[in-house]
Amino acid sequence: MPVRQFSSRAFRAAVLGAALAGFGAAPALAEDAPKRIGVELNAVAATDKACRLSFLVENDLDVAIDDLALELVLFDKDGRVDRFVVVRTGRLPLAKRRVKQFDVPEVKCDSIGSVLVNDVSECTGPGLDATVCLDRLAISSRAAIGFSS
Repeated sequence: MPVRQFSSRAFRAAVLGAALAGFGAAPALAEDAPKRIGVELNAVAATDKACRLSFLVENDLDVAIDDLALELVLFDKDGRVDRFVVVRTGRLPLAKRRVKQFDVPEVKCDSIGSVLVNDVSECTGPGLDATVCLDRLAISSRAAIGFSS
């Protein structure tokens, strides 16, 4: 099979055409990405009588969330259930990030081994319910404590 020679100009045109075709596909891929509710355990800090959990919550859905209630389970360092806690985020505007802090009374932060999002107790907004929001959760952590769903 003979090897074809391309001029520098033809080669540049081919590379530019391929690059532009790739850029045209990128927005389509971004539009196909699933919409999510990002919940990040961002920080854990001891207070006088509680352990303060700070969450970064991001609404990437197509609608505002009027209220989101998450049922959290706190596990001790040995992996045993310590307690159940329900936290409410309140309103989460469309395409916005919010930091929410919750004090868990009579808990020492260093006794918490991990936190589990056990369920979405409530999720209200146009076309939303607890099941829809649970399916859209994207959980992450920057804290030393494990955080999962």
